[in-house]
Order: sequence, then C-alpha cells, then structure tokens
Amino acid sequence: MDEFRLRDVERADLPMIWKWRNAEHIRIHMYHDQWIPWEDHVSWFERDQQNPSSYTKLFIYKERPLGVVRFTNIDQKQGTCEWGFYIGDPEAPKGAGTAMGMLGLDFMFVTVGIRKVCAEVLDVNVASLRFHEKLGFVPEGRLIEQIVREGKFIDVIPMGLFKNGWLKRREILKRGQDDGNRNHRKKGRS
Repeated sequence: MDEFRLRDVERADLPMIWKWRNAEHIRIHMYHDQWIPWEDHVSWFERDQQNPSSYTKLFIYKERPLGVVRFTNIDQKQGTCEWGFYIGDPEAPKGAGTAMGMLGLDFMFVTVGIRKVCAEVLDVNVASLRFHEKLGFVPEGRLIEQIVREGKFIDVIPMGLFKNGWLKRREILKRGQDDGNRNHRKKGRS
C-alpha cells in the first residue's frame, strides 16, 4: 500500500485524463457516456480548480498514474460528499482499485473530516456494486429507470458509507492485505 498515493490533478495531467475519460470501458459506466471534446475537458478542469466543494485526485502507483478519484458536492455543514473514480490505465496492478478506494476514503474521512460519502452506481455495473460493498458502502434505495442507454432504462443505486463504518472496514481490508502479502511472500520462498 505504501507504493500507492494520491495527489492533486494538475494541468499537465489533462491529456492523459481526457484519454482515459473518453475510453469506452470508462464511459459506459458514467452518467455522461458521450465523448467529451477537449475544450469541454479543459473547461471542466478550470471550473473544478475554482470549486471549493470538490477535490480531484490523481491515483499513482510507483510514480505511474493509474486513475482518478473525485469528490464533489462537499457540504461541510452536513458532513457529506459524493464520490466517483476510475482506473484509466488498463494495465494497473492487481489490487489497485482497492488501494485507490482506501486512499480516497481515508482522505475524505480522516483528512477532510467528512462523516458520510455517497455514491450512485448504475445497476448494470455489477463490478462497481461489489467494489462499493467491499469498501463498506450500503445501498440506500433504488432510482428506478433513472437514465436511458441505447433505448433501455437503467436503475441507479444510491449508496452511502459513514466514517465509523469506514474505520471498521478499513481495518478488515488492511488485515486482508497483510495476510495476502504474507502468503505471497511465503509462496515466493518455497
């Protein structure tokens, strides 16, 4: 986990992020699944830089950018925010998604002091649903036929994770990673 980190997105990162965000395997899981023109992408970045209720972080492994994690609609009074993320590098190492989730949630809960992180997951994105559940998110209802894709309506599942739930889940995930690392090292020595 020490080889993974987050840092603020910089202007120099925009071409890489634009390429990732427009990749078919990323777009199909987004609310906005249309191709994003370069000018719109740059405008988004400039607005985001001025927005005090958002953080956009680049997820990095050994100095190699792998993806983006983003927190929006941060409401300090209510202690809530929304998040979204993706691994853009198709050759990201195994476990990178979990590491990104853990770093992002630690940032919001521990550093920023948010009490609840919210997500909205397309019900057809089973991998994302499982990922959120692994991190401790729980479903908070269902938005029936919320969006349309290729003539078909898709439900959206709102999910939430509270800080106390995250702190407990984080320990379970860390123990699992430690056990996996020990087992991997043992296999390597035999």
